[in-house]
Amino acid sequence: MMTHAAYDCDVLVIGGGIVGLSTAYAITRTAPGTRVTVLEKEWGPARHQTGRNSGVIHSGIYYRPGSLKARYAVRGAAEMVDFCAEHSIPHAVTGKLIVATERSELPRLHALVQRGRNHGLPVRELGPAQIAEYEPQVRGLAAIRVGTTGVCDFKAVTERFAAEVRGAGGLIRFGAEVTAIDRRPWGVAVRTADGRVVRARVLVNCAGLQCDRVALLAGDDPGMRIVPFRGEYYELARPELVRGLVYPVPDPAFPFLGVHLT
Repeated sequence: MMTHAAYDCDVLVIGGGIVGLSTAYAITRTAPGTRVTVLEKEWGPARHQTGRNSGVIHSGIYYRPGSLKARYAVRGAAEMVDFCAEHSIPHAVTGKLIVATERSELPRLHALVQRGRNHGLPVRELGPAQIAEYEPQVRGLAAIRVGTTGVCDFKAVTERFAAEVRGAGGLIRFGAEVTAIDRRPWGVAVRTADGRVVRARVLVNCAGLQCDRVALLAGDDPGMRIVPFRGEYYELARPELVRGLVYPVPDPAFPFLGVHLT
């Protein structure tokens, strides 16, 4: 039987992006005194997807009402705004327009209106003239405005999580790539590239685009493979021309493909 002192930590989190560090933050908040360690292979937080995205705080309007995605997105958007405000992290609740430019898109747009209302989101239907009032550079047959969509600096959010974890006594090790995971009856032993071993009661895999590989190291077959894809973002020469976020009506076959302006 291993004693408490034989463990290096109670909970070991793999991954120093926003998911890993928010997980560590939540544990230190809900279970004070829990010894938490975070391992991140890069030499700082948010070096991958967390720090390379459009910074949108999504409203959750696209998700099926009652689903976990919908519930977490709606609640998470509000909590993210509160967290940014509390810690003076740059953010703005700009709202967004979802614009139909063809008649074939109108039924899908109307369905999104009902879905947004089912979520309890502030959704307003707009005609062509009202679209121009919100976004003078945008033309469309109809649109809806979702008031809770915003933008923030997710890298700064993640850095704040890291500071809070350290403040609660947690340990964050950067440059600590996991190379082996040994599951034992008493917990788990994890080896990093520098040869160090960390023993923990519980392992939480938050390795982002590498989480399938980490799962395999732990002896689990997730039955899937993560294949990253690349997005392109552009900085406008005249950002004052756009007041918020603009999206096309999503195609059912590709619901997450589209262009927005910030």
